[in-house]
Amino acid sequence: MNIKRRGFLTLSGAVGVTLAVSSLGGPVFAQEKSFRLGYSQFWGTNTFLRTQIAGARKAMKEWEAKGVKVDLLVTNGGDTDTTKQVGDLEDLYTQGIDGLLIFPGDSVVLADPIKNIYNANKIPVVVTDIGLGSGEWATYVVTANEEGGRMAADYMAKNVAKGAKVIVFDHGPAVQCIIDRNRGFEERAKELGLTVLPRKVMKLSLEDGRRTMEDTLTEIPDIAGVFFQNHAPTIGAEATLEAANRLDVKLVNFDTDPTAYRLVKEGKILGTIVQNPFEMGYAGMNSMLTVLTGGTPDKLIELPPRLMTKDNAAEFANEPQVLDAKAE
Repeated sequence: MNIKRRGFLTLSGAVGVTLAVSSLGGPVFAQEKSFRLGYSQFWGTNTFLRTQIAGARKAMKEWEAKGVKVDLLVTNGGDTDTTKQVGDLEDLYTQGIDGLLIFPGDSVVLADPIKNIYNANKIPVVVTDIGLGSGEWATYVVTANEEGGRMAADYMAKNVAKGAKVIVFDHGPAVQCIIDRNRGFEERAKELGLTVLPRKVMKLSLEDGRRTMEDTLTEIPDIAGVFFQNHAPTIGAEATLEAANRLDVKLVNFDTDPTAYRLVKEGKILGTIVQNPFEMGYAGMNSMLTVLTGGTPDKLIELPPRLMTKDNAAEFANEPQVLDAKAE
């Protein structure tokens, strides 16, 4: 792949760095440093991903106080268009970025440009949330996804009869974090005596959640519970259940937004596994700037998931996802 880069004047973080100690306890650079970074996101209008950017910008402000400035270029992969995200990666490279943060839409497809462009040109990469199947990266910041799936199964099992039929609606069969969540849920559900049906593959959208739930009620009228990996199709499925007067079917999902949060408070979504996208962006940016200033960050940063239910929803009222945090 022959992609030309524009020339930008940047200072190498690994050469000629002079440090002083700040009153805040961290290093201060005797000569101001400046980096141009890219943050490639898949479905960048999503609350979860905007919250990641907010976390990254907090870290940028802290580094600026130490003499390190960042010009951050954020791209949105066409709202779930993997091909668009590949093009975004190529474009960011031509703009002369010093490092790349990425929320990849597909663990296999996005690995190719990472290997062929960024690894090949020794540009550091930090991955947040969704993993890559191959390639090299400085840090991978991720939720303990399999644990989150098991937590979802535990709570589902407490709210349906033993032996009840449960199913996964899967919108990302090639996405590593979703593979991990599904495995955690299904294995734990079987351990707890639930009947786990074959997954249904769907698109990541509210409308597909609605349609898939409608089909499932017709095909499996005694379905007792559904596990989702995102709030959007969960909201669609809940609308179907409410219209059909079938709120006996329990829904547990990953992630939230203001609407999904309200549905948990009202008891219409049984439970939500809440991640920490703000911390993902914050830790990811810190790792990137650590690399660029000559340090060695942790290879893996695994964040604990939390379970939100009707009973404890008030504890999550100020979560950035619930408040619909903006990137700026």
